[in-house]
Amino acid sequence: MKFPAFRTHVRSLLAAGSVVVAAVSLTGCGVFGHSWDVKLEVTGPGSADVGYSFSGDTSGKTALNQKLPWNKAQNVGFGFNDLAVKNAKPGTVCRIYVDGELKVEQNKPNAEGALSCFIQLKG
Repeated sequence: MKFPAFRTHVRSLLAAGSVVVAAVSLTGCGVFGHSWDVKLEVTGPGSADVGYSFSGDTSGKTALNQKLPWNKAQNVGFGFNDLAVKNAKPGTVCRIYVDGELKVEQNKPNAEGALSCFIQLKG
C-alpha cells in the first residue's frame, strides 16, 4: 500500500522544521533580531593565557601566553560571552564592553592567577 499524500505531508513537516531551526540559529547570531558589538579585553603586566567565546560560538578559543594588553571584538546576537584568564599577574584586569559601554570588570586574580568575566545578552 502506498501513501503518497502522507509522504508529501512528512516532507513538508521536515522542511518546515528545518526552516525553524535555521531561523533560530540565525537569530542567535544576530542576523535576525537585535545584535551587539562586544569587545573582550585583558590588560595588565606581562602575559597570560586567555580563553574566550562569543555568543553563538560553542567551541571557544584559547590564546596561550598572550602579551598584554589583549582584546577581541565581534558583533553578536543573544547569548553568553565569556572571558577566562589564567596565569595572570597581580594587576591584571578583564573587561567586557557592549556597544562601547563597559558592562563587566574583574580586577583581582585569585591566588592561582585566574579571573573571569562573562555577560549574557538577551534579545
